[in-house]
Amino acid sequence: MGAESERVAGFGRLEHGLRQAGDWYRWGPYVSERQWGTVREDYSPDGEAWDYLPHDHARSRAYRWGEDGLAGFCDIEQRLCLGLALWNGQDPILKERPFGLTGAQGNHGEDVKEYWWYLDAVPSHAWNRWRYHYPQRRFPYEDLINGNEARNRQQPEYELIDTGAFDDGKYWITEVRYAKAGPDDILMTVEVTNAGPDVADLHVLPTAWFRNTWSWDEGADKPELAAAPAPEGAASVTRVALTHPFAGAMELLAAAGPDGVAPQALFCENETNVARLFGCEPLTPYPKDGINDHVVSSAATVNPAGRGSKCAFWYKLSLAAGASAELRIRLRPSQPDSPAGAAAAAALGGEFTATVAQRKAEADEFYEELTPSAASADEASVMRQAFAGML
Repeated sequence: MGAESERVAGFGRLEHGLRQAGDWYRWGPYVSERQWGTVREDYSPDGEAWDYLPHDHARSRAYRWGEDGLAGFCDIEQRLCLGLALWNGQDPILKERPFGLTGAQGNHGEDVKEYWWYLDAVPSHAWNRWRYHYPQRRFPYEDLINGNEARNRQQPEYELIDTGAFDDGKYWITEVRYAKAGPDDILMTVEVTNAGPDVADLHVLPTAWFRNTWSWDEGADKPELAAAPAPEGAASVTRVALTHPFAGAMELLAAAGPDGVAPQALFCENETNVARLFGCEPLTPYPKDGINDHVVSSAATVNPAGRGSKCAFWYKLSLAAGASAELRIRLRPSQPDSPAGAAAAAALGGEFTATVAQRKAEADEFYEELTPSAASADEASVMRQAFAGML
């Protein structure tokens, strides 16, 4: 029996909960693609969730009951989340979550107007693959709203592909892979490929943040992410320290980009930007949309002291047509006693590569046991992706 099959054999009854299922289930893709406009975040007097928390508020407003994001990954209590933000240099905002239409905007009701796929996953989430296609042109937010509102229920929907956003193949293929080196040791690989015909620029921001649990509970502890010195002998590694509510002291490590330069760590708070949304006195000069405003508009909205409840590693890429770049992030328990430089290099180098390969091989073995012998290669692939979506 393979390693993944052994982990599944120990899963037990679903109703026992993920915590009781085993340590390997502590982290997984337990983050919604989008949380804005849901009844869980609706405190309106009329029950109109879409109007209470629309997409335009999502980047600026701290959620209470859940989080959302691209390629989201978190612990089972959704205390600490990992995700991805992108910026093509054209959009008015970072791409942090999928865009969709509300029930009233869509000619067939609520609908997400983005393209992403779950490519692979195993039950313990020791291995996951996710893909997203991001236009290099300005994302057509208003065009999608207006185009669908102009159609009736008998007409087809106006889709993102219809807007011309992907014409001439000008888009980014973005793939995120998660692999676990241990129950609390998460390896995140972000691979981006320029599918277009010309050199193009892309800002890639792997992001970590604590769900805001402190604003609703007076006296509750507020967790923090803080910039930490790069390990000695590993200047190309960016390091952030944190204490997780039940995993303890942890660290985030980010490897250098393809140019050999370590990414800059940006910090803000997962706090509502009440000044922008409601015209109130700011709670903090570095609110939830602080990283967005800093990257897009060069605003002074990230904490120069290098601390907050939300942070992102800022990579700036310029890739030729057809070229790819791989970025590596690792969340793991703090390693205070290991040889600093060598350990950090291995954590994002050879050790990282070997772990990813091992988890991929275990996933192949796991699905080989499940695939009917008569299935063609295409049928086996469809089955595997279908399971990935369910997981």
